[in-house]
Amino acid sequence: MKKNYSDLLKSPKWQKKRLEIMKRDRFTCKLCGDKETQLHIHHKEYINGNDPWDYDNKLLITLCEDCHTEIENIKKDDPDIIFESIHIYKSNHWTDGSKIMFVSAPFNCSMIIYNKNGT
Repeated sequence: MKKNYSDLLKSPKWQKKRLEIMKRDRFTCKLCGDKETQLHIHHKEYINGNDPWDYDNKLLITLCEDCHTEIENIKKDDPDIIFESIHIYKSNHWTDGSKIMFVSAPFNCSMIIYNKNGT
């Protein structure tokens, strides 16, 4: 029986790989430098048939939840986009209760404003 992706992410093999990547990246989002927002490990590309932990470390990167969400949204619109062509800048401090994030990718630019509740 084939496990679904969320079950694979619970595997000790993935948890070990995830921690290895986060340590390498010093528990910091490699796009915006955030150290406070929940961190995720992003696969820069997927290889059919590979389990999440079966990737070379150079294909894995630590991203904060905000950056990871934006990367995945961009990939929905353009699945062939090259990860390195995406740039994200996020304010490190709250201003009037909001944090601002700028996202630029080829043919795409956006500004996102998060309030203190994360919406």
